[in-house]
Amino acid sequence: MIDVVINFDSERKEFKLYEPTTDTLLITTSLGETFAKLDEFLKDRGLIASNILSTVDINYHIDSPTFIAMVKSNADLLKRLNNAPSGFMISSNRFGISQGQSSLSDSYKEKSRGKRKSATFSKTSFNNSNKKFGNNS
Repeated sequence: MIDVVINFDSERKEFKLYEPTTDTLLITTSLGETFAKLDEFLKDRGLIASNILSTVDINYHIDSPTFIAMVKSNADLLKRLNNAPSGFMISSNRFGISQGQSSLSDSYKEKSRGKRKSATFSKTSFNNSNKKFGNNS
């Protein structure tokens, strides 16, 4: 089992990660960077096979400021995700569909209303058009 201790130094605004079996101290300025460096360090030393997210053999010991930073980071991310436009909204904006429209065809119908003739073809009109291309059938 690997033990990892993470403490936040509020004076220096740094996260300090200590791994006792290798007597290693990693210092970073963000919690995300802390975990990225931990992952890289443990893989490079052969202490884990894949990554820290799929390894259950790590015990994390964190102080209160680190725990609060983790919760705050997750809450901020959820707020951003809830306020951000969805992928569907972004895609529909690219195609010029406003929020009140339900599809691209609605947008096309509004723009072309009164400008185009019937969209249906009779067998006769198709045969006449087909003859223009040299087909007699």
